[in-house]
Amino acid sequence: MGTRFRTKLAVASGRLAAAASRAANRGEGMIIGGKVVLKLAPDALSDLAGDRVLALVSSTNGKTSTTKMLATAVAATGPVASQSTGANMTAGVIAALATGPVDAPAVLEVDEAYLPMMVATTRPKVILLGNLSRDQLDRMNEVAMVARKWRTMIAEHPEVTVVANADDPIVAFAAEQGADVVWVACGQAWTADSSVCPQCGALLRRADDDWWCTGCDRRRPTPAWQLHWADGRGSATGPDGTIFDLSALALPGRFNAANATLSLAACVRLGLDPVESVRRMATVTAVSGRYSVVQIGTLRVRLLLAKNPASWTELLEVMPAGAPVIITINANAADGRDPSWLWDVPFERLRGRTVIASGNRRRDLAVRLLHADVDHVVIEDPYAPGAPLPAGTRELDAVDCAATYTAFHWLRTDAAKDTSAGPGADR
Repeated sequence: MGTRFRTKLAVASGRLAAAASRAANRGEGMIIGGKVVLKLAPDALSDLAGDRVLALVSSTNGKTSTTKMLATAVAATGPVASQSTGANMTAGVIAALATGPVDAPAVLEVDEAYLPMMVATTRPKVILLGNLSRDQLDRMNEVAMVARKWRTMIAEHPEVTVVANADDPIVAFAAEQGADVVWVACGQAWTADSSVCPQCGALLRRADDDWWCTGCDRRRPTPAWQLHWADGRGSATGPDGTIFDLSALALPGRFNAANATLSLAACVRLGLDPVESVRRMATVTAVSGRYSVVQIGTLRVRLLLAKNPASWTELLEVMPAGAPVIITINANAADGRDPSWLWDVPFERLRGRTVIASGNRRRDLAVRLLHADVDHVVIEDPYAPGAPLPAGTRELDAVDCAATYTAFHWLRTDAAKDTSAGPGADR
């Protein structure tokens, strides 16, 4: 039996498994469907990639949003294979490729550790590299180790166009091995994980929009694309000096303008009209539940996902001043078991408002907020009837809730159906 025929049979079986999973109310079924395909056809990833045009997106933070914006822009040409849920390991990628026309272009989010294997197997046209920072060290390799693996990967695939963040020295170290690199200056708010040169170990210095090594000649590459951000509005300047207004983006914050600038650079290399690409990216209002507003009990909640110091540093900037916020910290397997990273998050920026601390590590959060001099209350389940919320919380149009992964997933998928388990359940 040929591998492609085996893959077709496996895809049919995977679709049945995914449908059964959805019918049993166990989620979207994407992961279980992909696992069934991979079990029945070990070569499915290569077969499904085929000769189609692929773009892979990877970074520690922002890859789901970047993937959504890029896929939305590419969809101007017709159907696009892409994940809808952020499932970025092998099963999720296979499930995305198995959906829709077999020759449709694909825009795929890929976990940082899986990227070298994905590049070797799927032979993409473009890869987007946004940032690298600490994240779940009980699962993920140390940042410099990931960068070295990316560096080797890029050197081994000179045919791939690399769109990379020039402002992240760790990403620049990896991407500089590429034969065709499009450098994008999209900023780096969190610099604590890139304080030393990945090549020689000397301290890095930063001034204005530049960075350089004090021990060797390594410095920030000259960008072809530049993000400009001022007064809560963004624009991107292209290689020929053309300015693209990003102020119509529905997704909030400088970090999403950065994601859009990376996506726009990739769109141009994929042959798309940049003006139309920006227009289409502006139609993205929520990404796999992020930034959506849902009703949970008596509260309307805007859902925000943050999982490490870098993402929290960015997310705190988009929370409106003064209003109470809910912060839910879990330390389940999918979150990373070690919550010590809480001490690196600049929670001091929340002074002047009340934080509702919840989740199964709410007391760890409360200690951190105490040292940050942030007013807070500890509530196991703020969505329960009669929960002692700060005055005025229930009257807000929407309460911001920033949560780690498992709590966010519960809020997005299960909370409206059943709040009995609460956001801090060990899942």
